[in-house]
Amino acid sequence: MTAETSDRFDRYEKTRDRLAVTPSVSRLERWSSPHTHPGGGVWRTVVVKLRVLALFIIRRLSQGGGRRPALHGMRHLAGSAAGKTVLVIGSGPSAQKLVPKKVAAAQKSGTLVVIATNHFLASGLAQDITPDFLVWSDDGFHPQKHNTHREPWALLAKNPSVTMVMPWTWKKDVTVTGITNQVVFFDDDSLETWSKNISPLKPRGYQGTTGAKALALAVHLGGADSQIIGVDLSYIKNFAVNPDNTITRHPTHLAGTDSGQQDLDGYTLLGMADLLYSTANHFRALHTHFSGRNISNLDPNSLVDAFPKISDSPFTSA
Repeated sequence: MTAETSDRFDRYEKTRDRLAVTPSVSRLERWSSPHTHPGGGVWRTVVVKLRVLALFIIRRLSQGGGRRPALHGMRHLAGSAAGKTVLVIGSGPSAQKLVPKKVAAAQKSGTLVVIATNHFLASGLAQDITPDFLVWSDDGFHPQKHNTHREPWALLAKNPSVTMVMPWTWKKDVTVTGITNQVVFFDDDSLETWSKNISPLKPRGYQGTTGAKALALAVHLGGADSQIIGVDLSYIKNFAVNPDNTITRHPTHLAGTDSGQQDLDGYTLLGMADLLYSTANHFRALHTHFSGRNISNLDPNSLVDAFPKISDSPFTSA
């Protein structure tokens, strides 16, 4: 991005965030979201698809140039894990089944590449496992917030060998954080409902959870196989509805990696129906976008049923 286009994109994001808290705009945003249950309406489904396409075009125009050179590092990583196993560690509770020392030993032997997500460095697993790649894409990790959301950046500074993976639109802001880690960037724009792409070099066709983006990176690295643990989508078990019908999500991730209890009413129009529909989209995309990519699940009891399950992995305990 040039200075002019980065300023334009900043203005776009600030305008978007300002409008998002306006009740009428917020309701329209929820009504037209691909994560809100469409209720079987044909025209509403059309509106949802047009909204996704329109936002993609607006974002691209506001971003200007710089995307292709920013993705150079990611292009260079394609196939770099050939002959190795790529392990994606999410923040879900099944990650507790890992035997960290065995994972670290396989890394050291050169047979295993580890991709982690979000607050992994704050978890107990990080005492023994230093991931090769750490994927950040949630707004709370944006470099512009490194002075107000300091803990992740402080932990990152203690792990300079970790390669960071971030949206390319963050590139202009990373330099001011002072980190010395290598950073590679990916295309985080969405064409959900239009595309089945999972390549980090192009707009994604799936709902943008960090765990799914980490899995897309694993496929991009081109290992002999990819394995997942802690990508559970089991947070639905921790939904609770209060007497006043307020919906909350209680902590569901590994200790040190959870954001705490969350009020979810602002993410829905019709409460649980929308939340479950959004989650169903996650499960469906793992089938429609990621299956057939030689991916295995190390949690035999996982709700994720898109991949074969391994119950006797050397990396997990019973």
